[in-house]
Amino acid sequence: MDRMLSIDDGSMVISDDPSKSSSGSSRAVCIMPPRPGTASKNFKELLIPRDQLTPVTFPIQEAQRWLTLVGKFDKVYRFPLPTILPKVIQTRFVPKGEIPKDVAVDRRRRQYAKMNLVEELKKAGLTDDVLQPTEEQYNLMSEFAFPHKFPLSFFDDSNYDISSPEAWFELGIVGDVHYPLPARAYLPYNRSLRSCRWALAAVTAYNPKTDLWTLVSLEDECSYDVPKLQFMFLAEDPHKYIQRLKSAIHERHKGEQLMLMELIVDCVLHDDIESTTFQSFKPIEEILQQSKVSEQFKRRLRSEVNIVFERLMALYELEQFIIQMPKEFPQFRNISLKEFMPTAAREDFADRERRELQSLGLDIKKKRYGWLRASLFYCVGGIEAMMGVATECQQIERLSVFVCNFNKPTALVDFMQSQEAHSDSVATFLKVYWPQQLTTVITLVLRALGKGWLDISLKNWTVYEMCKISRFLLQVKFRMQESMEVLLLTSLINFSKLVCDPCIQFLSLKNNYKWTSDFIETEFPYAKPVFALTIGINEDRKVFYSTHPDEFQPALMDIFKRGLEKTAGVRIIDADVMTNMKFARNLFILTVELIEEAFIVQNELMKRCYALAVLPLKAYARHYERFIDFYLLNLVEFMKDYAAAKKPSSQVKRDIIEFKRQKDEVRQILPAFITIGPFYINVDTMKQFLVKKYIDLVRRIFEYYVDRMYETNELILERCNEVFHRIARRPMSIEHLFEIRDYALTVPDIVDEIKAEIQVMWLEYDMLDSFFYNLSDHQFAMKWNAFAWPHQIMVRLSTLKDEQKLDIEEFLRQHYSECQGFEERLESLNDEVQAYSLVFNPNRAQETSVDIKKTWALIRELEKLGRTLQFRQELFELEPLSTEFLTSIIDSFQPYKKLWYACANFHKLEDATLGNPIAQLDLDEVWTTLMKLRNELVESLEDFSEKSEIMDVANVFIGKIDEFVPVYNSVKDLRNENWMYLHWMELSKVVGTEIKYSVALNYMYLVRKGILGFLPEVHEISLRATDEAEEIRRAIEEEERRKQAELDALLMRKQLRKCRRDIL
Repeated sequence: MDRMLSIDDGSMVISDDPSKSSSGSSRAVCIMPPRPGTASKNFKELLIPRDQLTPVTFPIQEAQRWLTLVGKFDKVYRFPLPTILPKVIQTRFVPKGEIPKDVAVDRRRRQYAKMNLVEELKKAGLTDDVLQPTEEQYNLMSEFAFPHKFPLSFFDDSNYDISSPEAWFELGIVGDVHYPLPARAYLPYNRSLRSCRWALAAVTAYNPKTDLWTLVSLEDECSYDVPKLQFMFLAEDPHKYIQRLKSAIHERHKGEQLMLMELIVDCVLHDDIESTTFQSFKPIEEILQQSKVSEQFKRRLRSEVNIVFERLMALYELEQFIIQMPKEFPQFRNISLKEFMPTAAREDFADRERRELQSLGLDIKKKRYGWLRASLFYCVGGIEAMMGVATECQQIERLSVFVCNFNKPTALVDFMQSQEAHSDSVATFLKVYWPQQLTTVITLVLRALGKGWLDISLKNWTVYEMCKISRFLLQVKFRMQESMEVLLLTSLINFSKLVCDPCIQFLSLKNNYKWTSDFIETEFPYAKPVFALTIGINEDRKVFYSTHPDEFQPALMDIFKRGLEKTAGVRIIDADVMTNMKFARNLFILTVELIEEAFIVQNELMKRCYALAVLPLKAYARHYERFIDFYLLNLVEFMKDYAAAKKPSSQVKRDIIEFKRQKDEVRQILPAFITIGPFYINVDTMKQFLVKKYIDLVRRIFEYYVDRMYETNELILERCNEVFHRIARRPMSIEHLFEIRDYALTVPDIVDEIKAEIQVMWLEYDMLDSFFYNLSDHQFAMKWNAFAWPHQIMVRLSTLKDEQKLDIEEFLRQHYSECQGFEERLESLNDEVQAYSLVFNPNRAQETSVDIKKTWALIRELEKLGRTLQFRQELFELEPLSTEFLTSIIDSFQPYKKLWYACANFHKLEDATLGNPIAQLDLDEVWTTLMKLRNELVESLEDFSEKSEIMDVANVFIGKIDEFVPVYNSVKDLRNENWMYLHWMELSKVVGTEIKYSVALNYMYLVRKGILGFLPEVHEISLRATDEAEEIRRAIEEEERRKQAELDALLMRKQLRKCRRDIL
């Protein structure tokens, strides 16, 4: 049976597979005497030879219990049970009263599992500010990024270790398989160096050279190299681990105090030291007088004693300041200044070596003289000068032509700028300041020596070449070249490691490489990428990087070559030291020539690496082509098309679910950042843009759907309002009442239709409810108002007939009064019509026609009222209303209307004909209207044959029409199409007055010129114009016929000539 055991939290499980039971093969031991009749019986042992047995093999697997932890990406990590069992040391035989070792181990394991390390650290005051910086943060970040200067691992006490690394890893060995060890580690959170937190981790390896352990974090499944103080095995005691941290914190505090104390003491200048120097130097002076040493030795010893004394006095003054002003120095509380006092050096003499050297019997003075004669360093000055040269050269060896310690990945442009600026500053220092410093060091020492082998004031080349000063300067040149070689070779290798080490994994790629992993998992991991890139999509529907991948190879090779070439041209210092001699100006030391072979190798490696580095970048970029369409999608145009499609609610719901799924998919499958060799690619910008765009798209679809539902709801409410108001309005008349009744008969069917529409709307609102979408208060109220309207309409419909009974009685009383008023108005109308028989003044035709129009309008109104009253008689189920009297009035009024309308219209026609421009008159319409009016007046003579006065009015206007006919004819003559300017001049001569023709010329102008007296002459001019135009037309036609005849004759002659040539 498998046994499941819970540890610490729900994510850790131990499974126990017990071994096979051996109860059947082992004897049971009885310590009590057997009962009667139950004593054991003795049987003879049966022995079978082994060679007679059938050979059978059983696969035996080692039984183990495991701790199982699950990583961030569901990767399962298995740890053997011994890796979490605490270490308990007991004697072989357990004394009485103590628990066995297995029980003690299990109890401690349970105690350790119940403890929350983070809470215990908080109780102990060990926060992130105290635990940081880690070693990685210390190496990569600024020293001012954290409150403390040094990582705790520098002050770790290894005495707290309960096992060696080899012993720890032996706990994870099962058979031939090495399993990792479980631990809780203080690691970076989300790969950020700025923040760390405690997380479960798997310890996989240990590097004894660097004393670092390799851990795999279960939070992000990344690998980290950390010291032992930064993590705790699950088998360790958390209390002792916290004590270990506290001890390291205490030691770091002491170290920081010591550093600060040393800094303060070094910066303090003791001004009043001369008053106490003589008293403290008396014992030392007595010792120096008795000893037989050189004056230079005494001078150096006095200087050293002076420095020690000054330091002691500075410490004393600092102690006084701390005692008097403790608030100004809170960092030195509870500190003993004796710890910072210098101590006497211990003297050790190699007695054995001295005896062995004396036994050789060497003449040391002779040997020393011979060595001094042959060596450059025959005096202290030469040694000091060369020591100064070595110091300056060692400083050069510690420099670097390139920047190789970037804190974080940087863009190629910034990378190039940093390298350019740094290489320029280094080259300037090498070419300008370094030779100056070397010259200063050598000159200061050798100038004090004066004449001799190292005389720098020589002027003769022969003497210079014989003296040691030439060899000394040659040695300086070689030392400078050696330093330059170290500097360039170190810079070259460091730069190559910086940019090429992440690309070594690309060397096996082929040109047809394709990205086979997903968006998150990188196929080319690297702990410290160099270059920062941002991936995106442009308007040309292409996936691009902020820096094109093809730019890296030429840029890096160019800066690599130019950075090294900048160091060329460092001059030798011979001319600066030997100022009295002349040297060539182009004397330089060897620089880039010393590393030519190494440069060729590393340059070729860089070329190969970055020629292949672009392959995974481009392959990874092709993975993002699936997002191009959505990335460039215009949401405004998309929503216009989406709204025009008018999709059903089920399709809208599916679309929203699909877009939400795609948004979650983008969040899940796209990383914030990914490392591909030296490239640290920022995907978070595109990821957040896509996620926000999906959110915006879903929001727009919701808004569109809500607006669509609002319109639907509003239409339903408007229809319900219309139905309700049509049956709820107060009737204005009996017709309105019966109209409401007729409409009420159709209301039940309309309500059923509205209910069906509301049901459909309700189902569409359910789509919003499925997404827990909150409607606005106004729309929520509209939704429920629409649901309640059918019931309100039916309630109103049930009370309609009872309310209308009183209205019918009221309308009946109004109807009787209206009928009586109608009859009275007919009487008055009859009197008004009869009054027109007494009107016969032709000069007041316009005024009379206006009165006729008013009367006719009144008649039309009474006709309409009569039809309305007749209809109401039918509605009230009364006898039909008679309108014969009104009909007789209309018949008697028609002749008057015809007569006076014709008179008024003639006046209007006459004014229009005379007043409007002649060119714009429609003469046919004028003549038709004129004849129509004359016929109406003739008919009026027949209608009023018994009324002579009215007949006289008709005759007057008939005469006016007849008099107007000649005027019409003259207008017609003037409108002759053949009338030209010449004829206007002729008309002016006939009239005797100048007539100026224009487009706006009207007949009234001609009347004022006196044309009415010359109407026959106008007609003659018009006829003559017509005849002249006809003659001109005939002449033109005759000319055209003549030309055509000549043309035909010419063609005929040509044809005849052709025929004769054909015959010949």
